[in-house]
Amino acid sequence: MSSSKPGSMHSPVFLIGTQRSGTTLLCRMLSAHPDIFIKNEVSVRSVFTPGASPEAIREGISHSVKLATGKSLDELMAAENKTIWGLKDPELTTYLADLKQFLPQARFIIIFRDARAVVNSYMENKWGLGTNAYTGAQRWKREVEAQMRFHETLPNHVLKLRFEDLVLNQQQTLETVCDFLGVPFDKSMLDYSKQKGFIKTTRENKKAFEAPDSAMTRKWENKLSGHQIRVVDSVCAPILDSLGYDVAPTNYSVPSWLVSYYRLHQKVIGEIQIQYRWRLSAYRQRYRKWLAQRIESK
Repeated sequence: MSSSKPGSMHSPVFLIGTQRSGTTLLCRMLSAHPDIFIKNEVSVRSVFTPGASPEAIREGISHSVKLATGKSLDELMAAENKTIWGLKDPELTTYLADLKQFLPQARFIIIFRDARAVVNSYMENKWGLGTNAYTGAQRWKREVEAQMRFHETLPNHVLKLRFEDLVLNQQQTLETVCDFLGVPFDKSMLDYSKQKGFIKTTRENKKAFEAPDSAMTRKWENKLSGHQIRVVDSVCAPILDSLGYDVAPTNYSVPSWLVSYYRLHQKVIGEIQIQYRWRLSAYRQRYRKWLAQRIESK
């Protein structure tokens, strides 16, 4: 999938996609390019405040870069000899209107992934994003529809690509991305897993630090039940088809009583998952602070 080719180097670059769509993998690959630095996630709500100007948004991103690396965005770009900066964050879908402020120089890359794979990942990771097949599918549909509308309004500034193509046809896909950004393809992008990264490894993103595994594109087939697949397809089939994914013909419709159950499940279990992750994160922060104080006191 591609859009019209811009004529020269462009910056900033914003990587957009649902959670679990491959944005971290793409971020790692692009940051392995000698000319490109992509910041991996920020405190989006504190950066994209109501009415924030492009300068204020960039300053917020720069502050986040400094907290993570000890250098401001400009200092890091100079130290690494980078010429293009960007931001990757799944929450950017909520702030697409704000991102338009960076036009005409800005470029946007939307990465799509099979809804069934995304929903499976939602349920496995227990982030509260989608606790069951129905609410996970609804979340994917809502966000992807917003992303596709954004592309329709700015077709020459937005590149669409699929996670599966990035994994299975890595070099060809990255050449398309580089062409879109106005930079030459560099083979270091293929060895991104061996390159210096600016992303902290976590349990959830560790696969983005390894060479791509084609099995990642079909894992959902052995993880989701037949009924779960029918539920996702009943919600997402038209969009999946438009993106080139194979969808088995079905007339299945989720019964209203089951929809009610799924929504209640999301509300209750989702809140439990969110609270657990929040408390675990707070505990880890307190522990790291305590450990640092112990080390300093010795």
